[in-house]
Amino acid sequence: MFGKTTELTPLAARKQLLLVESELNRVQLVNELRELKHGLQELKAQVEVVGSMAATAAKWAETFTKIRGAFTHEEKPSQGKSWVGTLFNGLRTCATLFGTFRSRPS
Repeated sequence: MFGKTTELTPLAARKQLLLVESELNRVQLVNELRELKHGLQELKAQVEVVGSMAATAAKWAETFTKIRGAFTHEEKPSQGKSWVGTLFNGLRTCATLFGTFRSRPS
């Protein structure tokens, strides 16, 4: 005979099948991990956008709160001014500054 014919025993065939199955599972795991990494990167980008938007919204809210606080009248025992009084005081200050800068010689 010119060549040997090798027959697989049931145990050797089962071993080869387990090796092939193991390799397929490894490849599938690598692909799933790659997809997970990509999904996490997308999630990170979205969280960064939301965080940036939240920071901007917080700054706007702070600004509006300060503006609203300047024009609202809250009952405090030590401060009896209304927003109208605050407005007039600001206008007086502006007029004083305007007069000071205007009267300076060139």
